[in-house]
Amino acid sequence: MTPRVGVRLLLGIGAVVAALLPSVSLAADLEEEPRLPLALEVFLKKPAEHVYEIHIHLTNVSAEPLAVDVHDLPWTPPNDSKWFSAVRLDAHRSPMAQNVFRGNFGSRNIRLVPGESVQDTLVLNHRFPSLLKDIQHFGVQLQWDCPPASLKFVCKPGAPHSIMIPKGDPGQPDVYAIDDAACRRLERAIGLIDILHDHAVLFLLTTEPVMTDLERAQSLLYKVDDYVQGCKPMWTNSWAVSFFTEKRFAGFVHDLKNKPYFEKGLWQRANIGQYSSQIRMLFRFPWIRNKADSVYLSVYR
Repeated sequence: MTPRVGVRLLLGIGAVVAALLPSVSLAADLEEEPRLPLALEVFLKKPAEHVYEIHIHLTNVSAEPLAVDVHDLPWTPPNDSKWFSAVRLDAHRSPMAQNVFRGNFGSRNIRLVPGESVQDTLVLNHRFPSLLKDIQHFGVQLQWDCPPASLKFVCKPGAPHSIMIPKGDPGQPDVYAIDDAACRRLERAIGLIDILHDHAVLFLLTTEPVMTDLERAQSLLYKVDDYVQGCKPMWTNSWAVSFFTEKRFAGFVHDLKNKPYFEKGLWQRANIGQYSSQIRMLFRFPWIRNKADSVYLSVYR
């Protein structure tokens, strides 16, 4: 990692001060911003053939609830390109070029109780254009400082600071034991219509009485979480749900098939709720002005 210019200057000044005044602490001069007690862990996953991604977990390791802003998360641009790097395992350990993604994210706090985590993924194939070629010819190593200088978090004690993908790795997808019969039962229980796997989004058939009753809505979301944990083990705990009163409207508003429905106001009336497990927010009746609201609901148990 390349240290910030200000830190380089302070280190130079600190060395002179330390020589003249041994009792002065360089750490005190730097006065690093306190880190949140969120322990960082990184795991390599292969959800499909020749697809490599990292799953990033941040777990509250303190004895108290805390809040973290989505702006500070390791997968939120521009943080996602600053805290880790990749090198080829050639004779020179040459660095790999990394794509930088831009985004505009509103500020929102995520509350985490002790032991609760927030997780997400970064797809390495999108980020490192030469990834597959470099794996084939050299092997690849991902690496990061712990704690990362560009992030506010700590690292889990004993957690690795690097991940190696060996030369010639076959890129076979991870294999999980899934109870298909139990998954079909859960799909019926939650009213599953469809899944958008690339974005970890589920479209559910739900009634208005469920959406207006918070206890029933919470119970449904617990079942969705059970489904994701048992039937979508390649996902993290960051997923989303869109609730519809009719199957034919299921999908995003920008889907071509939904354009005429939206123009007539039918899609908006049918889309009675949306939920993000990452920010723990349920948005009820988002298209109806006099009924729209948002409620903080976590599925952590």
